[in-house]
Amino acid sequence: MAHPTSVHLVGSVPFSSAEEVFTKSIQALPGRLHTLPDGETGSRHYFAMWQSFVFPPQVLGPFHRNGRPLESTDFECTLDDIKPTKYDEMAIESYRTFCKLRDQGVIPHGVRFQVSLPTPISVAAGHVDFAYRERVEPLYMERLIQDMRHLQDTIPAHDLAIQIDAPLEFAYLEYERGRIKDDIYKPYFSSVKEGILVRISKLSAAVDQGVQLGYHLCYGDHFHEHFIQPEDTGQLVEIATGIVQRVGPRHPIQWFHFPVPKDRSDEAYFAPLKNLDLGDTKLILGLVHPHDQDGTEKRLKAAQAIYPHLFGVATECGMGRTPVEDIDSVYTISRNVTSPA
Repeated sequence: MAHPTSVHLVGSVPFSSAEEVFTKSIQALPGRLHTLPDGETGSRHYFAMWQSFVFPPQVLGPFHRNGRPLESTDFECTLDDIKPTKYDEMAIESYRTFCKLRDQGVIPHGVRFQVSLPTPISVAAGHVDFAYRERVEPLYMERLIQDMRHLQDTIPAHDLAIQIDAPLEFAYLEYERGRIKDDIYKPYFSSVKEGILVRISKLSAAVDQGVQLGYHLCYGDHFHEHFIQPEDTGQLVEIATGIVQRVGPRHPIQWFHFPVPKDRSDEAYFAPLKNLDLGDTKLILGLVHPHDQDGTEKRLKAAQAIYPHLFGVATECGMGRTPVEDIDSVYTISRNVTSPA
């Protein structure tokens, strides 16, 4: 079977600046990148943890209260209490660098600038006390959509790709299935799968036509560990299928990214992919792990035995918490197992 022809950067990269991410990634992966993120450098390296500033202190969860009890559950939080997320400001600043490097011939024409945005579920679960999540999450959704509007009014659609990152959704699904027992992953809404798909569909509806749309479906990356190891790709396939059914008729979907744990080179992990019908949407498998060329090739071979369509490769999650000295290995392996488009 032919080599995959694309490499996908999930989002974060542990370099010092957007310019370093753009330059080194393009040089290391020639002809393989269709979209290019800014690496979520600086304060953004740890997913959405930097978003705590958005929320009023009255609604913050125990992690932010240093163990102090919640003072009240009666605070009437409104949209005015939710600050702008700054995702638009960060992206617009990086896009200027992207355009400069493209004008200099560093970034090829046709490569899109990628902006990764978290689901409001993930942000609320990380920062907001359980007692307030159901009330505050829709407000954060509204604020994020406002910032997406500014982002898309500034960056031309033909240059832009938006990726929606959904990790906590799978913690909630696995809690509902009984595989996770820790109540920090207890859903704050009923009909969990339906609630997830409704929310993802609403956020996706804010992506303009002409802007590429993709999804990073994730089992978390806390100190390089999932909140629980996926049994297989079954839950990923189920949610991806639901998104295709709901979002696909309104907006083309360019990609789905699925994680592949390092120890899963067995065909059983990939078996649910037999039921995945993405049409023209590309599947990207996060099967590249640093310093593991042989393992990457085994995972690739197992996936190809199950999924007959051409797919792209990536790391299992963003690389923001990966030691910078491991990035050369990731890029080298990614280049070795793929061919230029």
